[in-house]
Amino acid sequence: MMNTKNGSSRQMKLVATLTAELNPKSPVVMAGNPADKIKQASLLGYDAIELHWSSPAQIPLQEIVDSCKMYGMQISAFATGRAYVQEGLSLIHDDVTVREAAISRLKDFVDAASPHNATVIIGCIRGNIYSEDQREMSLERLAAATRMVSEYAETKNVEIVFEAINRYENNYLNTAKETADFIKGYHLPNTKILLDTFHMNIEDANLGQAILDTGNLIGYVHIADSNRYYAGGGHINLKEVFTALKAINYQGYISAECLPLPDSDTALAEWIRGVKAVY
Repeated sequence: MMNTKNGSSRQMKLVATLTAELNPKSPVVMAGNPADKIKQASLLGYDAIELHWSSPAQIPLQEIVDSCKMYGMQISAFATGRAYVQEGLSLIHDDVTVREAAISRLKDFVDAASPHNATVIIGCIRGNIYSEDQREMSLERLAAATRMVSEYAETKNVEIVFEAINRYENNYLNTAKETADFIKGYHLPNTKILLDTFHMNIEDANLGQAILDTGNLIGYVHIADSNRYYAGGGHINLKEVFTALKAINYQGYISAECLPLPDSDTALAEWIRGVKAVY
């Protein structure tokens, strides 16, 4: 679908990230009063908002929905990683009750996403493998849990995207190919890949080729530069990234999952400026 906001003929839609409280070490650019922040993002030319909370119950969702309607914005996705970071929920945990709680939480996110045609992200909530001899078992657990969530999400018309994350944050499924092979190898329904240029810069030898190879399995994209700053704040060849995305006719969301540095306002403005410079 052609996106014509602010007179643009862009096809990919640009997303600002929002949470309750900023952390300079966490890649979310906005926090605070949702109405003010959504207005700010809209005026800069963003099309949608990606939400970062530990639980849907914590999200001031009605205020966000009302503000999005007021400023012509959408909710693009619900990120779920804070459920792992803050609460320890993991899809491969040795304790079955923790695994079940993680699955239940993801289903809660699906329920929240459904009325808004939003995506649910599975990233670090997958957890880390405890030891190499548990790798096969962990992958089996992860596939089974992801299948439960993705099949449930399909009944709610919600797509699941599975993020390839660098080795320093997650110790498996780091490259685009590894993640694609996992999804295809286990025949996971209703599940695509989220590619993040910050992680790709660490793990993928050639970002453009990785995008071309992954093709229509890409369901969502995070853009952060090599230092996790805003687009243009590091040394990634983002022109190559967008050329590849256009070559595969990607028409989805492009999200500012970058650090709020040097400050939130600067990161928000510079990210969209950097993206438009190579778009």
